[in-house]
Amino acid sequence: MKIELQIPVNRVEGDLDIKVSIQNGKITDAKSIGTLYRGFENILKNRDPLDALVITPRVCGICSVSHLLASVKALENAYKISPPEQAVRFRNISNISENLQSDLRQVFLMFLPDFANEFYKNKKFYNTAYEFYRPFKGKISKEILNITKEILKIIALIGGQWPHTSYMVPGGLSVVSDDLEILTIKYLIEKIKSFLETLYGSSLEELISLSSEEELIKFFNTHPDSQLTIFYEILKESELLFEGISGYPFINYGAIEQSDYEIPKGIYKNKNIFDLDINKITEDVTYSWYEGETEYPINETTVPDINKKNAYSFAKAPRYENEVYQTGPLGEFLILRHPLFTDLYEKYSDSLFLREFARIYRPIRYILAMRSEIEKILKNIKAPLYKKPKTFPNATGVGLTHAARGALGHWIKIKNGKIANYQIISPTTWNGSPKDKNENPGPWEKALIGVKIEDIENPVRMGHVIRSFDPCLVCTVHFIGENSSLRLTV
Repeated sequence: MKIELQIPVNRVEGDLDIKVSIQNGKITDAKSIGTLYRGFENILKNRDPLDALVITPRVCGICSVSHLLASVKALENAYKISPPEQAVRFRNISNISENLQSDLRQVFLMFLPDFANEFYKNKKFYNTAYEFYRPFKGKISKEILNITKEILKIIALIGGQWPHTSYMVPGGLSVVSDDLEILTIKYLIEKIKSFLETLYGSSLEELISLSSEEELIKFFNTHPDSQLTIFYEILKESELLFEGISGYPFINYGAIEQSDYEIPKGIYKNKNIFDLDINKITEDVTYSWYEGETEYPINETTVPDINKKNAYSFAKAPRYENEVYQTGPLGEFLILRHPLFTDLYEKYSDSLFLREFARIYRPIRYILAMRSEIEKILKNIKAPLYKKPKTFPNATGVGLTHAARGALGHWIKIKNGKIANYQIISPTTWNGSPKDKNENPGPWEKALIGVKIEDIENPVRMGHVIRSFDPCLVCTVHFIGENSSLRLTV
């Protein structure tokens, strides 16, 4: 018997459907369906290039700072200017803050609440999961909501508001934080660090120094109340430590620049690291509802074709050297050659466990990076924050950074002083892509193959795999389709 399921994945957004085929209790095929067309690329055409700084943060209500940063970097690349170091430090802190609050909310408000599902009511961890992670009622859920509000204050102090701030401009910043605001940022960083140390049951300096699975297991054994330990024990008892493997390599664009905690750009493939060549990035639309062919981003168009034969998603399919790549926190740690993750990867590959563990662990490094950056700001308090750029009526630029979900890129072409073309490839475009012309499935399509579905009315294990990629379809899909449905085919 063959079973087909099509279900929405919509704890945050309702624009992702997953269609799977199931045989003998396991997924044998999967399609990631982006159901929303938004058309930001076309909205930007024929506008003043600086309009992108106001419009692109509206692409996403979760990653608006990341989109602003990618947009301003694209303009700086086009205008051949680099901002002052002090401006970069402020940019780093605001982008890290946004990613940090996203990581905490994703782990504790999106991923772990699924383990309070009745599907797991006979598991030893169920009562703990129910007490800690029930949406809006769990003890940890409430704490996360409160601390992430504090994190977002940092962005507001730097940029004047969150979301959708536009304080970054080509050449630096348009908003200047006064001394009191900077000291408030320092206070908030220390408050967040203290919270994380309570949540994780140890100093962050100790945790970041863990260098092997052996050391990590020793930590679990000696810190049973740590949320890191509880996370591991839940996934272990659920038999999810080796589930959801795609096997695809990773792409990194780099972030936290000019910092002791910089995330390098690069490619992680076959346990080796290679330089990133952005000219090898293309987008395939074979199974996407768009006209066109495979193109380098700045040359492509975004013209919908809802009647296109065999197409099934408004997401495009980014490829690097015509191969499928994934992106996210795990890729960051692997390209950093963080010893703990290179060791864990040998055993667990890119399983949903390790993918999500990288996300729960990453706030440790993030808050340490923020402490480092604010100290440098205080030591250089009078340093310049802006350098006026020379603009060009005809230019092209690329802005690369990392949002919470991974590699984010903006491509801009300026002609006669107006935007002639603008393209965005978000992290979920990489991770949630449809198949390409070579029939290669996207990362989470591939990761779903072989996943056990024990209850077709409650396919919670399938949800774990998708959520381990932290899907954000608002950034990715470029028409609201039909209502999602559950379909059984014999």
